[in-house]
Amino acid sequence: MGQLSVTLIDVGWGDCVLIDGFDDSGRRRFGLIDCNDYERQRTALAFVKRYFERLGIDWKAQQHNFEWVLLTHGHADHARGLKEMIRTFGTRHFWYPKSVASTTYGVLLDFANRSDRVLNHQAIDETKILGAPEVDFPAELRVLWPNFNEIDTSNENNNSVVLALTLGGTSLVLTGDAEAENWPVIIERLPPSPTYVQVPHHGGRNGIFDPADQTPLLDRISPRRTRLVMSSHVVPHGHPHPDVVAELAGRGFVSYRTDLNYHVTLTSDGSRVRVGYTHVSGRLP
Repeated sequence: MGQLSVTLIDVGWGDCVLIDGFDDSGRRRFGLIDCNDYERQRTALAFVKRYFERLGIDWKAQQHNFEWVLLTHGHADHARGLKEMIRTFGTRHFWYPKSVASTTYGVLLDFANRSDRVLNHQAIDETKILGAPEVDFPAELRVLWPNFNEIDTSNENNNSVVLALTLGGTSLVLTGDAEAENWPVIIERLPPSPTYVQVPHHGGRNGIFDPADQTPLLDRISPRRTRLVMSSHVVPHGHPHPDVVAELAGRGFVSYRTDLNYHVTLTSDGSRVRVGYTHVSGRLP
């Protein structure tokens, strides 16, 4: 059994998740989900550069350092930095949902069409199998959302990709900004007793509470078996919402947040998952 490492980078607001997986033979592959960097602040880009350098990887010599890059949806706090990230490191596969047309989304697709830093790209949904031989990655990748051929033109969050990564008996579910109204469908596709779940929409109220104030995701998972992680978005949106924080605590969930724990890293050996709060220097507190 290999190893899978998932790091929620503390980017201050929005999302950027670095995935590092390798098998028993030592073959190593990298993935990336979202990036909110902008021209004057490239926190995630600096983190990934230093990550590769600590591993002794000459990323400048590689055309496609990432096996895959995923855009969960078109909002700027998830998408704005992806063009520069891909231009710098390159990727064999670039995935994205069918989304509402936006400037950021359009710029990314135009870049993917023209650049040799992207080997191939495609829209994905819950019918797509992201696996061998096309995709070379040690962990199983399964898209749980969005549904095939469905686009919500009124709320881009509802187009957000939800991805499950499974290695052996462990599974990590990364949720983007998927809102609670869609979770009754998504939970039916969840791995049994997921080991870790990312709190949807940075802990925003609409990621956990649906319009009727029901909590479909939390009602399905158990705090005895599943722990939670969160890419916080304190400024300017105030995520996580106090109601979400109180609900998680009241149910006894253990959760880790980038605004409190910095870079949160989950490492799986296929049988258990360890958590660490990884600073850019590589030191653990």
